[in-house]
Amino acid sequence: MLARHAQPISLDDNLTLQAGVRYAAVTFDDGFENFVDVALPELTKRRIPATVFVIADAVGKAFGPEGHPEPVMSLEQIRDLPADLVTIGSHTLTHPFLPSLSEQDSRSEITQSRAKIEQMLNSKVLLFSFPFGGFNEELAVLCREAGYRHAFTTLPGFAFESPDQFVVGRVRVDPDDWPLEFRLKLAGAYRWLPSAFRLKRRIVAMLGGRSSIGKKIATGQRAGESVIHETIVN
Repeated sequence: MLARHAQPISLDDNLTLQAGVRYAAVTFDDGFENFVDVALPELTKRRIPATVFVIADAVGKAFGPEGHPEPVMSLEQIRDLPADLVTIGSHTLTHPFLPSLSEQDSRSEITQSRAKIEQMLNSKVLLFSFPFGGFNEELAVLCREAGYRHAFTTLPGFAFESPDQFVVGRVRVDPDDWPLEFRLKLAGAYRWLPSAFRLKRRIVAMLGGRSSIGKKIATGQRAGESVIHETIVN
């Protein structure tokens, strides 16, 4: 379906996009071993390029929620990935929620992860993905200073709407997506979510603290955003 309804592209290229063509770039966060076992054979069969964002300190280990870790690709497995099809990017050193860290610690996660992966692979790393989609303007500046070409969030906006776009949005795709749901994601139908979030925050700001209704809306808004973020975006 991806190949029928879009032109798959590699993020490793110097992108030159033509008007009127629907493009799609496939990315994977964390670098789990199941990328090699499950995704790579299908991507190879269809010649669909992909980018894998690797957690530098998790290579060859297990990573994930407590009690449910998953094996991460070994260095040998990463080195054996077909270079003409798979691009490696950075996903920080340890996968923290960057907005909660000090500037010094954020800089270390962003900068040292790139240096470590480049040393492991002996190749340039120019792409970065924010863990949990957590970012702000200050973190984007740190990514620029670290030498990345693009930094990727989990906000479902259109990518590369302008030639100089540095912070790039994405939308999550899951194995249990309905075909229509996948088509809508591929068409960019989910790009309205950030605008909806901003509208909800404005409503909460106007009503919150003035009535019990406002407090209920504020509570529901926070919970709703968390569910949407985890289910659709991250």
